[in-house]
Amino acid sequence: MYFDSMLAPIGQCSRRCRPSSPALQVLPGDLLIEVASLLECRQDVLRFCLTSSFVFAHVSAVLYEQVVLKSVGQCNATLEMLRTHPGISRHVRQLIIRPQARSRRASFSPIDNMEASSAVARVAASRCLDALLKFQWDDEELPYHDEMWFALRMGCPQLRYIAASVGSLLPSVNNHLFHFADLKGFALTLKTGFYENHHDLFLDEDHPTFKKLWTMLIDRCPNLVELSIDGRYPVPTDIHHIADGRWPNLRKLTLGDVCTDWIPRSLTPGEKRPFIAFLEAHPMLEYLDLSRHTVQPIHLASLDPTSLSRVTSFSGTHQQLQALPHLHTELKSLTFHDSVETREVSAPTVASLLRELTSLTNLRISFTLHSMYDSGNLLRSLIQSCPKLRHLELTCAHKPSFQLDAFAKTIRGFPKLQTLDLTIVRYPGDETLCSGAACIAKSNPRLRKFSLTFIPPVYPVSLPFSFGSFRPFSVPFTERASGSFELRCDEHGLPLAINALEHSKLVWPWNLGVSFRTRKYVKDLRPPSLSNSSKEGFWGFLGLVFEKSSAGEEVRMMLFCSMLMCFAVWGFVVTGNHRALEKEVVKSASVGIAASWRG
Repeated sequence: MYFDSMLAPIGQCSRRCRPSSPALQVLPGDLLIEVASLLECRQDVLRFCLTSSFVFAHVSAVLYEQVVLKSVGQCNATLEMLRTHPGISRHVRQLIIRPQARSRRASFSPIDNMEASSAVARVAASRCLDALLKFQWDDEELPYHDEMWFALRMGCPQLRYIAASVGSLLPSVNNHLFHFADLKGFALTLKTGFYENHHDLFLDEDHPTFKKLWTMLIDRCPNLVELSIDGRYPVPTDIHHIADGRWPNLRKLTLGDVCTDWIPRSLTPGEKRPFIAFLEAHPMLEYLDLSRHTVQPIHLASLDPTSLSRVTSFSGTHQQLQALPHLHTELKSLTFHDSVETREVSAPTVASLLRELTSLTNLRISFTLHSMYDSGNLLRSLIQSCPKLRHLELTCAHKPSFQLDAFAKTIRGFPKLQTLDLTIVRYPGDETLCSGAACIAKSNPRLRKFSLTFIPPVYPVSLPFSFGSFRPFSVPFTERASGSFELRCDEHGLPLAINALEHSKLVWPWNLGVSFRTRKYVKDLRPPSLSNSSKEGFWGFLGLVFEKSSAGEEVRMMLFCSMLMCFAVWGFVVTGNHRALEKEVVKSASVGIAASWRG
């Protein structure tokens, strides 16, 4: 569960709680906790806690199980509240410090870093976080006060998972981060500042800082279950010392843009490369996440066919996956880090590889389209290759790909799909987020959750509607718009409504800045005649006329027939009047002629 700005300190929450009702007081606390754990929306958990002080006393264990702080203000207020209320802080299992992007800057300033690390040190030194299992520091730089790590190590006896990030400033040799022991999980994220300033430091085997890091991991943490050294940059750094480690219980390994297969000498006959030997020495691995820089596919082909037999989740490139054919039948989750270039790799080629993954249920894949017509067979190839898919995350960048109405009808071919994350370049004039989500929900009521994201195209687009060069002189345009949607159905499985949360990023012309907008709403998917917001009288009839349904079509046909009948009656009336007028004129003319002859 997440903790954000909508959660108030415990004193404010207590004042907002309603008096306990007799019906809730008779319920056992375990049942209340079970109900709260089934609520997927964070706001629903908070509202449930605020129903009464009795409920809050029991459900706060779920509410504060995971605390995510996204600003220095939240760090000061929330951590001080946890320090002064041990009855609440004893429920915290995970504490994550992660700055939230509210503007162009998505990290702490040096002063904010200092305040946030000091606040963490104070709450940890008070020993109130005695149940904390995981701590994560996810900023562009390490904590300013490295005493924070000492306070966490001494004040949180159950802490077994540490995650930190390194940027342009390296940790000192005596940093308390390197003094942990018997960790179950360790994650180190290399930020852009590290790659730009210290990308060659791992090559120095005698560098004291990183000697202490590997000494801690290899010698003092023999029971590691999860290990992650992540980072994204075009030029990788080297961490070949990882091949010296042996962790018998290692189940999850994540390696970003780092090189692990570099050796300063030639191999002897029959000798395997160090990282290949490392993989073979860890038969308990279940999750393997590699980048294109970690190991070459040709080296993966030398793996023993009996190794990595427990791996069910793989992330990497499609070339690396092709080099591991003995994993294909067991994989259940697959992520392609690099976007598939449709100019270099065709959709049928990817589909033939996916067809071998007979147990695949989760797929995350992205395509770079060089023509808006490249997506013609792409989706149909995925449907034919992955009939058991339950979770799909699909990205099509650079060019417009799918029209949402056609896409919504096509994905009916996934009979077991439950969640969908779609990121595309929007067709000009195509559906908006709201109407597109309605199309997807109506055509696929089995989808309980899905998200939709519009990203800008890569200019120039070879289409007459491309005016990218005139954007500096235009009105503000949406650079990125995304929405998360939750579908509600009735007892017959028919869609009733979607709960929507939309985020958009507006870029103002002439470098005036960037603004963010958030909109939350509920869209009724029922016909207007059945919805609660249906109107009566003239406006209700007018809505029925323009309704896209069989009833609307019948009303429009009746109106058309009535209009034709009115035109026919009007024609008869006008024609009759003309004939009567003509008779009167002829009669008067005849009378006049007769009178003239008599005279």
